[in-house]
Amino acid sequence: MLNPIPTVIFFTLHILLIQSQTHTSNHSRCPPFRCDHIDFPFPFSDQSTFGSGSIDCGFPGYQILCDEEEEEEEEESTPVPILMISTQPYQVKNIFLNQFYDEGVVNLITLVNTDLIRDINTASCHSFRNFTSPSSGLLLPDWNINLTFFKCPSQFSPPQDFLDQTALNYTCDDEQSRLYLGRYVIVNSSQMNPTEQSFNNSITPRDCNLVMLPVSSADINVSSVNNGDIERSQLSKVLAAGFPLQWKSDEDCENCIKKKGRCGFDRTKVVCLCDDGCNNTNSSK
Repeated sequence: MLNPIPTVIFFTLHILLIQSQTHTSNHSRCPPFRCDHIDFPFPFSDQSTFGSGSIDCGFPGYQILCDEEEEEEEEESTPVPILMISTQPYQVKNIFLNQFYDEGVVNLITLVNTDLIRDINTASCHSFRNFTSPSSGLLLPDWNINLTFFKCPSQFSPPQDFLDQTALNYTCDDEQSRLYLGRYVIVNSSQMNPTEQSFNNSITPRDCNLVMLPVSSADINVSSVNNGDIERSQLSKVLAAGFPLQWKSDEDCENCIKKKGRCGFDRTKVVCLCDDGCNNTNSSK
């Protein structure tokens, strides 16, 4: 008669091995994602792997394209993190976690519209359009500052009182229009409708489009704009500094991280990908 004990031990070890492999597999589904010098936390994830399985490593709309940008002089490539917002690419400059402001603790991601900077440097107006905050929870902070631009037909003859309220203007080389930078910055305009926003007690000139672009309050000399003492090169530097968007940390993801787990998203809720001894944490989203 065969001794049943070795058989029981074998199956027990086999089950434990499978469980260990399952936990390890779950935990390894969402490894830390790094592009260039930036470590991207949940809810951001790698665009190249998003949607490839039943569990994603971030929320929809938070995907980062880690693009390769060629350096002409060194003939090398450098990874550049890109976040798409309303079909426009924005380069991610930095991420700041757990920042304290009046509204509480927030996380910030700094974005740069490199296409817009290129257009300013080449006297183009192609990329000038109103910034639209994504609906995925990334928001302009309440203390955000916006520059106001007016994109007018080239044949537009502005009245003097309008010119007195502009700090810079140039003709767009790529289309029949001229761009004017308003002399006054606008704070807390993220809740305003740009089509209805007044400009220093006057309406947008007829046939002109009002374009509002966010900039960093720490990197703009407001008095230079207000006094009209700004050049295109200075404007490029301001835009190159980027602007912030904020998001709030997911509570269930934070609890998961405290348990040494990694956060995932199964298209309906947050899931906690854990090693042994870590309990799953679910949350509707």
